[in-house]
Amino acid sequence: MLSVLLATHNGADTIDRTLAAMSGMDVPDGGWKLVVINNASTDDTEAHILKWRDRLPLDYVIEPKLGKSNALNTGFSRAEGDFVVMTDDDVLPDRNWLTEWRRVADAWPEISVFSGAIVPAFDGGQPTWPLPESAYTALYGMTPARAEGRIAPINVAGANLAVRRSVVSNGSRFGENLMVGPGGLMGEDSDFVTRLSNQGHAIGFAPTARVGHIVHRDQTSWHWIHRRFFRHSRSMFMLEDVRRDETSKRYVFRYPLWRIRKAARLAFCLLPAMVSFDKKRILRQSQPLTYHLGALWQAWVLLRQR
Repeated sequence: MLSVLLATHNGADTIDRTLAAMSGMDVPDGGWKLVVINNASTDDTEAHILKWRDRLPLDYVIEPKLGKSNALNTGFSRAEGDFVVMTDDDVLPDRNWLTEWRRVADAWPEISVFSGAIVPAFDGGQPTWPLPESAYTALYGMTPARAEGRIAPINVAGANLAVRRSVVSNGSRFGENLMVGPGGLMGEDSDFVTRLSNQGHAIGFAPTARVGHIVHRDQTSWHWIHRRFFRHSRSMFMLEDVRRDETSKRYVFRYPLWRIRKAARLAFCLLPAMVSFDKKRILRQSQPLTYHLGALWQAWVLLRQR
C-alpha cells in the first residue's frame, strides 16, 4: 500500500480538477490512501474536498498552523503502507501515476527518496516572453528530462515527491520555516531532500510517474514571472546560508557587495533594452537583475536578524 499526501491552502479554484483526475487513476497493487491536509484555508476549500469522499480513499485532516511544511509533517502521521507520495492541490496526475510509483518503488529498493516528473499544464497558453527552458523549473516546477534511476539531490519539486515510509518513521520532517503562506520562502522540498541525501539516503528520478502542474493565465505575466524569480532567489540564498558552516558566517557581510555591483550594471543596461522593445533582450537583462535583487534582499533580512 502507498499513501498520497496533498496539502492545500485556499485551493478551491483548482482542487476539484486535481481530485477529479485522482478519482480516475489506476489503482496500484496493494491499494492506496489519500490524505488531504487543509492548511488554514479561509475559503470554501473544505467543501470542495469533502464532496469527493465517496469517490476517493480520502482521509481529511485540518492543520491550523499555516505552512505547507507544517501540513505535510502532520500528514506523515496519517500515512499508511511502505511508500509516501507528496503532491499539491493544482496538479493533474496521469492515469498511471500511482501504478508507476508502485513499480518504481519496487524496482529500486536501494533508493529512499524520489522525484517524479512534472510538466506545466498551461490554462491560457504559454508565456509570451522568450523564457529559457531552465526558467520553467523555478517558475512552474518543471523537471528536466532524465532517465529513471539515481540522481543528485537537485531540481526536485514538492508537487511530485516520494519517500519510503521508513525514512519518515525515523523522524525526518520538512523544515517549518519554509513555505509559510503564499509568499513564504520556497525550497522546503530541496532542503528536505538535501538533508536526507547528507544522511546517506539515495535519491532517484521517476520520469513515468508524471503530473501536470496547472498554470493560470496570470502566472505567465511579466509581473508574476519576476515576482517568482525574486522569491526563488531569496529562497536559494537562504538555503545557501543555512548550509554554510559557522566559521564562514562572516562571509555573509561581504557576499552581497559583488551582487550590488552586478545589479547596478544590469539596471544600467536594462533601460536601453526596454527602449528597444526586444523581449529577448529585455529578459536577458531583467531576469538576472531580479535574481540579484532577491538575494540582496534576503541577505539584508539575515543581517538584520543577526
